[in-house]
Amino acid sequence: MVMNMTTKRSLPIFFLTLALVVGSVALAHAPPPSQPPVIGTPIINPTSPAFGDAVTVSVNVTSARSTIKNVTITYTTDNWKATNTTIVATYNATTTTATGRIPAFAAGAHVEYYIIAFDNTGNSNLNDNSGGYFAYTVSAPTSLTSISTLTYILVAAGIAAGIAAVAFMILKAPQRRSKQSKSSSTPDQNWTRGSP
Repeated sequence: MVMNMTTKRSLPIFFLTLALVVGSVALAHAPPPSQPPVIGTPIINPTSPAFGDAVTVSVNVTSARSTIKNVTITYTTDNWKATNTTIVATYNATTTTATGRIPAFAAGAHVEYYIIAFDNTGNSNLNDNSGGYFAYTVSAPTSLTSISTLTYILVAAGIAAGIAAVAFMILKAPQRRSKQSKSSSTPDQNWTRGSP
């Protein structure tokens, strides 16, 4: 009976130890908690968009636990007041790069955007530049600026040429009058010399 009591007391300890060992082994082989995709800092092309330029947004997106399902880029031109648009980026698994195009806007437009990535296990992540959003402002096209400058130069050259032509005509006018007066006085002198 002493043996039986010792066995009865040891049995719960044995099962508790066995449960702890089995639980530890199960935890060691269980996958780590889900990790969301990692989204890098986006790069835009052109780097200084002008009127008429569509902007290509490229960003590195990876996932340690799964493959990337899709990447979206959401943008606004009214500071998130009423309008925002979401586009699905093209994802290249070899280069781990997502690429999307934001359409062209008029000069002066301020575009803000953020990126969300989803993997195939249902995890997602947001990169909104820590709440500040990624942004760019559309500038006036360079070609219009150079055309305006060229126009000003041509107008100034035309005005200068006009002033020079008028000045030339004014300077030539007195010489014509003096030539005319000399030529008209010459026949008179010849007539008076010939008469007795």
